[in-house]
Amino acid sequence: MDNRDRLTAIRKALTPKDCESIYGLNVGTLCNMRFHKIGPKYYKLGKKILYRVDDIEKWLAENVVLTRDQMGR
Repeated sequence: MDNRDRLTAIRKALTPKDCESIYGLNVGTLCNMRFHKIGPKYYKLGKKILYRVDDIEKWLAENVVLTRDQMGR
């Protein structure tokens, strides 16, 4: 696997720590959401938890909270 393939793989699958550093989603919060079966879709490979970038970004887009100023537009 060359560096470009590794970079592509990294972009597609993120650990909870990666999600925290890239999106600011706390690792503990992600853990609680998994426990309660809410939040972004995730994959479990043995003990390893992975999130697909597309799933995280879709979940973020679906959970936008509009303010009063934005609702009037």
